[in-house]
Amino acid sequence: MEFEELVEQYKPLIFRVIKRLRLYGDKDTFYQIGLIGLWDASTRFDLEKGVEFSTFAYSTIRGKLLDHLKKEARYRERYQPTGELIFLSLTDSSMGNSLDLIEEYGEGLTDNQKKWVQGRIIEDKSYKAIADEHGVTVDSVKSWGRQAVKKLRKIIMLER
Repeated sequence: MEFEELVEQYKPLIFRVIKRLRLYGDKDTFYQIGLIGLWDASTRFDLEKGVEFSTFAYSTIRGKLLDHLKKEARYRERYQPTGELIFLSLTDSSMGNSLDLIEEYGEGLTDNQKKWVQGRIIEDKSYKAIADEHGVTVDSVKSWGRQAVKKLRKIIMLER
């Protein structure tokens, strides 16, 4: 049987698997992954194992889709931008100067948190350099940063 015929016959099965997995969003991508699963099933199917092709195809398509979801989740988990990377991207955007950045996003920040944004994000200073400049410990500067990131993350997420 030609693969095109197989696709026409098993197209409803692919959509059934997508629906059962409750995959909404980019249906075209999920359908393409389902087609890859169908092709994989057609090349690996062994009639002598006593399993119907439709059962084998269902399992293979479902497995390909689940693998894709796992890879996406792993990517989001590993490559989620950290607090500093988010703010570095803001400084690279169309913001005119660093004071504009602090004025726009720094409304609820304490003076120390603003010092952290200015020193660490805008001026790219080390924690030690910021601590020395303000006469505090490195741990204090890190604490300013953690709190600033929490507040700024909330502000940025509200704007999106």
